[in-house]
Amino acid sequence: MSSRFGFLGDTTLGQFIPRDSWFHARDPRARIIAFFMLFSAIIFTTDMWGIALAFLPVVIVFLVAALPIQSTWKGIKRALPFILILAVLQILLSRGMSSETVIGTVFGFEITRDAVLSALMLIFKFIVLIALINAFVMSISTAQVTAALFHLLKPLERLGFPVNDLTMVVQITLRYLPLVAQMAEKTAKAQAARGGDWEQRGFNPVRQAKRVLPLIVPLLINSLKRAENMALAMESRGFNAGKKRSSFYSMKFNWQDGLLIVVSMMVATIIIVFSRIF
Repeated sequence: MSSRFGFLGDTTLGQFIPRDSWFHARDPRARIIAFFMLFSAIIFTTDMWGIALAFLPVVIVFLVAALPIQSTWKGIKRALPFILILAVLQILLSRGMSSETVIGTVFGFEITRDAVLSALMLIFKFIVLIALINAFVMSISTAQVTAALFHLLKPLERLGFPVNDLTMVVQITLRYLPLVAQMAEKTAKAQAARGGDWEQRGFNPVRQAKRVLPLIVPLLINSLKRAENMALAMESRGFNAGKKRSSFYSMKFNWQDGLLIVVSMMVATIIIVFSRIF
């Protein structure tokens, strides 16, 4: 298969990689809590130093869990054209204080130094977030995610919160992502067979973005059709997420899981505080 159509092979979301590592052995609930703490810290950090510091625990997770870096790098390269588009919009549409330093003008838009720094921070923040999300999904299976979410959200059932419905939606979404990549492969091959430009001539983010944009409409239509068929199939089989359900995984929380949560909380706090100080 040509690498230009490697959507399924390069899609790490939904592809669990089992390893005999300390991180894989931790309770899924502890891993989810640790992930959300780091994710929130990266989202709320407001300084480049905070993002640089947040990159360190992501690298540690890759090393401890023995996860491959090549697939994550491919995912970053695929998302880079869209990230660059957002960065350009951030530079052109940013409106700051009148005292900001203007470094140039493009098509009538004033480019300020703070807007450029904000765009660079946006790019690096997205890269770190993509790496963190890939590390998370490659180190925990979809079944473990749904079971852990069910146990974490179980107390909300007393307030009438539909926990079973939410966990089912999460499970279907995670399992559906590889199918979306497979549909993208088929659509891209059909477009190339009809004369679409899918040749790879070096690394050109603009050309890659133009090449992927025609996939959006067919993917959206096919996804809606598949979702409707799945809903009809589940309804015809009498599926009811509200009934009391058991879990295949038995959750066992120990001191190492608590240590993971405490360390993640400390790292997230340091990231946010560090960005505020500097």
